[in-house]
Amino acid sequence: MTKKRVGIVGGGIVGTSVAYHLTHYYDDVEVYLFEKNTIGSGTTAKSAGTHCLIDDSVPHDFWSVRLHGFKFYTDLEKKYPGSTGFEKTGTLLIAPYPEYEKYALQAVDLAVASGYQAWYWKDKEKIKEIIPDLILDDVLGAAYCPEDGFFDPTMISSTLARLSREEGAHVYIGTEVTTINMDGNRVTGVDTNKGHFDLDVLVDATGPWEPFFSKKVGLEVPIIHTKAEVFILEPVESLGYPFPVLKYPRFYARKDKENVFICKAHLTMDLNNPDHAGVWDADQLPMTGGTDPYFWDFLTEELMQHYPRLLESSVANDWVGYRAEPRDYMPVLGKTPVEGYILAIGAGGNGVIEGPTIGRDIARLIMTGETSYFLDKLPLSRFEKELEKHHKVTW
Repeated sequence: MTKKRVGIVGGGIVGTSVAYHLTHYYDDVEVYLFEKNTIGSGTTAKSAGTHCLIDDSVPHDFWSVRLHGFKFYTDLEKKYPGSTGFEKTGTLLIAPYPEYEKYALQAVDLAVASGYQAWYWKDKEKIKEIIPDLILDDVLGAAYCPEDGFFDPTMISSTLARLSREEGAHVYIGTEVTTINMDGNRVTGVDTNKGHFDLDVLVDATGPWEPFFSKKVGLEVPIIHTKAEVFILEPVESLGYPFPVLKYPRFYARKDKENVFICKAHLTMDLNNPDHAGVWDADQLPMTGGTDPYFWDFLTEELMQHYPRLLESSVANDWVGYRAEPRDYMPVLGKTPVEGYILAIGAGGNGVIEGPTIGRDIARLIMTGETSYFLDKLPLSRFEKELEKHHKVTW
């Protein structure tokens, strides 16, 4: 039997998940994973890795995506201890206004219905048992789940790449795809700095490189970058209590060894502000530094209002990553007008959460032609009018 030849470009958490699901659930496939740097590098390496059952990162409409991702990683950790870098810290989600409180209450209901422990507290003394130093004057309440925490996205990517290789995948690092070969409107293969590969399907999992990569097949996918600006704060004195994942509407934080990782919340980005959103060269991302002055001002104001004790810290490190996503903040998944060119991009700051579902559903699409609820809701064709107007794409 002739095997379907599938190439995947991008060795981050999404690309390795696609490779894993193809190799572990299908026999008649030959998988080629191309990563121009190292597995789990790029923005995957700069991710906070939080995967919380009660936060606001993924709409409740996609609860099954959140739940599947959490179970996938925790099951992987049980089978291969240390394979995901999981730290079970719990999550405290602060609700300062009614709409956010409704979200938190539903998150608790969903977690409990799925067999996990979670509570919503209006008693501020109860909230302070988790983080005593919070200022809660204008807070309605808080949700708490002790069972989740954060993962190491680079470790997960490396694990998935290794397991894929053990099942026969060809994993090429330091391998840049320079040209996508076409026969009319159909992908036939790729040229790389390590040679030519004939392919039947090519999966674009390039993350922040996507706005440039899809042009190789004549597509301009409506992906922009928003900045994930991070500070690692080193408190002057130990906080003296276990630090959970802390979620406010405008920022979030988690432990980083003895320090605190803190970042501006994803949905607070002003997409009309060129300091917040645009399209930048992902190859120019520095490994450290690169944060903008406005972010420190924003963070200082937030901490002064909610958690002033953290201002008694020095900055141990800082960096900026690019979240790649469309303006509706949801991924772009599945088929394109180019035959054999499949998108697995646009997860933005939710690649860790959505990666297992994207990998599973894209693998099924490639091998069976079947789509899922997730793929049906998030196709490239939802931008059909915009693409036809500006790029003359036909569907």
